[in-house]
Amino acid sequence: MDFKRLGTFLIIGGVAVIAAAFAWWMAFYSAILRELARAPGAPAGGSSVFDLFSCFYSSRDVCGFIAGFARMLGRTPYEPAVLWVGLVGLVAGIAIRFAAKPAGGGRA
Repeated sequence: MDFKRLGTFLIIGGVAVIAAAFAWWMAFYSAILRELARAPGAPAGGSSVFDLFSCFYSSRDVCGFIAGFARMLGRTPYEPAVLWVGLVGLVAGIAIRFAAKPAGGGRA
């Protein structure tokens, strides 16, 4: 088995999953903030999605509340576990790439 190729596959897959998680987080929380801005009595200027950056890697506190409320309304909330799966793939791929012996067994 070519472990360098496996490492490369895991790195690329991990980066792709992280990028997909970021896009999902951005789309979900941007939509939530747009809806909140339309609510009566909402502060002028609203909030930035980056004010909720902790929701990218965690579902604690307000992030869990927002996700639970969205789920009650029938929406699919962002799930930080996707980010963590991508990070595990990326780190595993990097570790495998560094640990893998060069192809050919090091013969000259």
